[in-house]
Amino acid sequence: MKVLVYEYITGGGLRGERLPASLLREGGLMLESVVGDLLDLDGISVTVLRDDRLAPMPERAGLTLRGVASATELPLIWRAEVAATDATLPIAPESGGILEALCTDVERAGKPLLTTPADGVRLAASKLQTARRLSHHGAPVVPTERWPSASPTWPCVIKPDDGVGCEGTRIFDQGDGAPALNEETAWVVQPLVPGEALSLSGLFCNGAARLLSCNRQMIERAGNAFVLRGCLVNARSDTDGSWQALLDDIAQAVPELWGYAGVDLVLGADGPQVLEINPRLTTSYAGLRDALGLNPARLLLDLKTTGVLPGPVRGRETIEIAWRTEFAE
Repeated sequence: MKVLVYEYITGGGLRGERLPASLLREGGLMLESVVGDLLDLDGISVTVLRDDRLAPMPERAGLTLRGVASATELPLIWRAEVAATDATLPIAPESGGILEALCTDVERAGKPLLTTPADGVRLAASKLQTARRLSHHGAPVVPTERWPSASPTWPCVIKPDDGVGCEGTRIFDQGDGAPALNEETAWVVQPLVPGEALSLSGLFCNGAARLLSCNRQMIERAGNAFVLRGCLVNARSDTDGSWQALLDDIAQAVPELWGYAGVDLVLGADGPQVLEINPRLTTSYAGLRDALGLNPARLLLDLKTTGVLPGPVRGRETIEIAWRTEFAE
């Protein structure tokens, strides 16, 4: 089986732009982890698109690299490789419709997609629509409204509706005055909820889910913004089944989710509240194999083959994933 793995940052998605080192680190971690996991499975070969400004990945049996030398040639290479492989795993930000467009390309080519389909990505890309869907189904969610809002809760966090993680977040108190924001961007506002920043890693299929790990997000406040420094994979156990129950609620509310997805949340005084859903591999994936003592790519391919989620997964240890935030040359 030939699998195309396209990680947007390292695969030429920013060809012609300066490459942020933090994004390279995150993208590289996910790419190297999932490619290694796939190649460790019998009968799997992997093709990877690679920005030719970056050093090649280490040679390995079954691995093929396609260099991307310009932004204009990227769509041609991408579509040719989608057509030439048996299944495709895109890893890209939801912002700007990037991930949705990639999933749409695969679907139109009639090829298997190893992630949430385009319609699910479209929903999850909007924090507002995600919050409304979850709230409608009774899942706990941080209240989310369009900005400007008639009556925001102070202090509040204003962020792009389709932003990824901490990207573009701004923290405001009532006396700060009206924030100066790009009018071309759709913004949402959420109350600043005190608590522990967590994420859930799971597999989804047809309204059901299997928890893989509960992770602690290493988030710091820098002025009026948040900065994500890394995460602790499998930092919290699920001895009482509450994290699995929350993931069940999310899966039932958003049955479009399929395969690996991450859920960002805050655990406050009133319990957990969901912030957003990431319908793709997240950085936590890089620590899953060591944290769980099993190959998560096997779980993903088995799910694609059988349509059946794995049984309960028990964590073995906590794995730290960290990165820096400066720029690459």
